[in-house]
Amino acid sequence: MLRRMILGAILVSTIVIIPALGNADILRAPHLWILLGIGTLASVLQPAYNPLSIFLKSGDQGTGAQIIWSIYLVQLAATLEATYLRYPQSIAWDAVAYIALIGCLIGLSIRTWAIVTLGDLFTMHISIEKDHTIVNKGPYALVRHPSYLGAFILYLSAAVFLHAWYAAFVALTLLLPSAFLRRIHFEEKRLLDEFGEDYEAYRRRTYKIIPFLW
Repeated sequence: MLRRMILGAILVSTIVIIPALGNADILRAPHLWILLGIGTLASVLQPAYNPLSIFLKSGDQGTGAQIIWSIYLVQLAATLEATYLRYPQSIAWDAVAYIALIGCLIGLSIRTWAIVTLGDLFTMHISIEKDHTIVNKGPYALVRHPSYLGAFILYLSAAVFLHAWYAAFVALTLLLPSAFLRRIHFEEKRLLDEFGEDYEAYRRRTYKIIPFLW
């Protein structure tokens, strides 16, 4: 656990802290350090992965790598915008910052809940594991892809927390409609091939990603 936390902190630092070194003043504020902590937790509370070798996973159609690198891009864009374009507004403690920080924690909690509920069935690539079953408890009783919902809320909120509006727009256009929905398409196709009518019945009584809406 300690090793994973250290590696996670190093990885997140390369996206959230190191790009901000050109503006030492922003590093005196807690905002980027808060995101470092949240990002490290997000890294530790999910299955380990290699951001380079994930390209080699079969059956993913590149969706695993697309999600990982899209998140990196959004976070890097938020850091750069907050540091060199929005500062000092980016470190303001206003209503936007507080609401967005709550959003980060909600997103992290939803994603962690989803991961814990699936247990060994949660993987970073599309696969049917041994003794695979349709999980319909916890967040999966309502939403078929709560981990993607949590991740989307987390990383969109992280950009808003820094008042990085361009990065937030990138998150809106890159993460949900491109990376996550493309992944869901291939994931559900695989599950339909494996479980047929059982999974189709599960689809009919649940929402894809947004509770009570879609």
